[in-house]
Amino acid sequence: MNLIVDQGNTATKLALFDEGGNLQLKKIFAKSDTELVAHWLVEHAKDAKSVLVSSVTNDQIDIPIARRIDLDTATPIPIQNSYQTPETLGKDRLANAVAIWKKNPGKHSLCIDLGTCIKYDLVNDKGVYLGGNISPGLKMRYAALQTFTDQLPLIEPEDFELGFGITTKTSILNGVQHAMFHEINGFINRYQEQFGELTIFMTGGDLKYFDKGYKNPIFADSDLTIFGLNEILRYNVEY
Repeated sequence: MNLIVDQGNTATKLALFDEGGNLQLKKIFAKSDTELVAHWLVEHAKDAKSVLVSSVTNDQIDIPIARRIDLDTATPIPIQNSYQTPETLGKDRLANAVAIWKKNPGKHSLCIDLGTCIKYDLVNDKGVYLGGNISPGLKMRYAALQTFTDQLPLIEPEDFELGFGITTKTSILNGVQHAMFHEINGFINRYQEQFGELTIFMTGGDLKYFDKGYKNPIFADSDLTIFGLNEILRYNVEY
């Protein structure tokens, strides 16, 4: 078994994969739930032989597993990274790039990660990570409207129909989410013109609002990032 520990700014994700790379168990804790994380590791990680830790925090987790890899810029990966500033590349973006290559080898692929920010990441048919784009995420856009105006309210995201608003709430709802929908479609169309055939993967916490309604087929996978992290671990265990 492989153990994946993904420490983010708001949550810690723990996952176990079997030797074939199949997800067996996943748990998400709030960043502050350190005791619950420790208890889960004692209960579930005792059979893991290798662990990869991907962290954007300074918090240290004690993991009694002999083979531990802390993901950084020196960690070998199963794709070529052509990003010009690899030290500033988010670990989640790198993991997503590895994941879409492993799921779709030999073809051009685009990952769209709908989290705090929207991250677009491209891997070509030679297994080269080319880079991508970062734009504000859904909740960030809603928060900006409230923060930088005097009277607009803070709206929570919800399912929506394309069209126009008939109240301030529905105007904001349609404006924000409709704009994101068109942004995503615009990048998809742009990269299809550039690369021709393109396989599109979508993941992230706001996936549920944006995994439908596109002209192009989308492979929606909420576990894409941890799958990519496990593929990096597998590569290093075999490396």
